[in-house]
Amino acid sequence: MVDYGLCGQKVTIYRMGEGGLQRQVAEGCFYAYEDILIRGVAGERLERKFLLVMPGAEQRVFPGDRIYDGIGPEQVDWEQFLPACVPGLSEAQYARAYSLNGQICHWEAGRK
Repeated sequence: MVDYGLCGQKVTIYRMGEGGLQRQVAEGCFYAYEDILIRGVAGERLERKFLLVMPGAEQRVFPGDRIYDGIGPEQVDWEQFLPACVPGLSEAQYARAYSLNGQICHWEAGRK
């Protein structure tokens, strides 16, 4: 059996869809992030790496979604609502299902 004892956080998930901006508050999650300084030939930049774990079989997070730590604002300007500008905000690069005994037990989203 999988122990989800660390999944007690709330996050707000934002998605831009055909019908406009969608917002959902998800409870019972695990969300951890850190900013890492990347050095390259073009200079330095900060990149936010993160992991979101959402117990359950239902997919509630998708690549491209923006995840806010806690309960986020109800209205946002999508063009300005960026991880580089908003503390605690991340953008999912991937979303994957993880299963146990042939049944999906949780979803993970993150940025590598």
